[in-house]
Amino acid sequence: MNRPKNLLPALLIAFAMETLSVTWGLKIPGGAPWLSIPYLLAGISIAALLTRLPQFSLPIAEKGFWKLPVNHFRLMAAALVALATWSWCRYWFEEMPIDITNADMLPIIKVMGDRFIAGQHSHIYDAIPWIWHGTRPIYLPAMWLPYVPAIAMGIDMRWIAIAGLLFAFTVFMFLYRPPSASSTDHSYNYRSFFLAALAFLLFWWVVADNTAGIVSVAEEGTVIGYYALLVLALVSGKPWLTGIAISLCVLSRYALAGWIPAYLGWLALEKKWKHLSIITLTGMLCFVLLFLLPVGWTTVLRLASLPGDYVAFAARVWKDSPDVFSTAPGLAWFFGPRHIARLHGLLLTLSFTVPLLFVLFGRRGRAANLPLAALKISLVIFYCFIDVPYLYLFYTSSFVSLISVTLALRDSPSPCLPGHHQA
Repeated sequence: MNRPKNLLPALLIAFAMETLSVTWGLKIPGGAPWLSIPYLLAGISIAALLTRLPQFSLPIAEKGFWKLPVNHFRLMAAALVALATWSWCRYWFEEMPIDITNADMLPIIKVMGDRFIAGQHSHIYDAIPWIWHGTRPIYLPAMWLPYVPAIAMGIDMRWIAIAGLLFAFTVFMFLYRPPSASSTDHSYNYRSFFLAALAFLLFWWVVADNTAGIVSVAEEGTVIGYYALLVLALVSGKPWLTGIAISLCVLSRYALAGWIPAYLGWLALEKKWKHLSIITLTGMLCFVLLFLLPVGWTTVLRLASLPGDYVAFAARVWKDSPDVFSTAPGLAWFFGPRHIARLHGLLLTLSFTVPLLFVLFGRRGRAANLPLAALKISLVIFYCFIDVPYLYLFYTSSFVSLISVTLALRDSPSPCLPGHHQA
């Protein structure tokens, strides 16, 4: 396959555009909705560029990887990042306690966890009278179940979300290959430094700036952790791990729904019947263990119908909190409150058709990394066209990009001198 020399620089530029669109670019007064355009174009570009790179490999699965001295330094760096995160999180936790006046996501999840601990499994999704006059929980099991241990032990449940966030960033650190002083490939050194700077900007925005509320009020850290695991699973080629990761992602948010048929179709077209069987079986087992057994069929059917209520929900948000649409890079702002149904129709149509067409055309062109690239474009489409673009939602796609670009850069021609081991 012909791969232009400027492929990696183009990938880094696209990642920079995407990152700035959901971080520091938001500081531009009134600019957030307009950033949805470069955000969308950058995400599509990243997905397309991933297919033109060599097939990714997973170095952390290689024999002897964990014995390399450089990985001991990476482990210490991860510990230092965790320490800095702990310091910042304590500050935000004190500034913004878990309370419905700040945000209702975590208070609702806490009630669900309390009911689960009390053995009230059939009542987990009952209305909560003291939250907004009887709100009904809508969170899928993989979203609220991880918080149960923290609730049971009486510790701040937000540490669970922080663990997911730290997992994703630790994955980046172990995949990232820093510049080498002995390297003669100066272009790689510059690219590696640029990637590290973008990773720092993204992580600093999420943890220290906290504009999106991921640290203080949102539960999205767990979702970010799930998708980081899914990227690793897809690159590793291990079907059982992929099945578990897909299940965790889809049982936390519906963002993955349009990608699943495309991925399963790709497995069938590639005649990877063993992988398809294992992933399907793993998915069914996770569905039964994480969803059906804890809550029962009645609740499963009710939650399956929730997407049909999104148009009405978006209308209420437009009425009560219109600032949501002007502070995030989503296209909903351009549609306005009169065209919510049209936006929702586009969301459904594009979420299922774009990944499928992407896979079909990519396979015809013998594209590499097709499942991962299709995952990326699926997330970009879903979040750009989502009915209510809460800012904290967009960072799952950002971390998928970060890990994917890191894999792309480390799998480029080795910057090491002959005889030097690549880590």
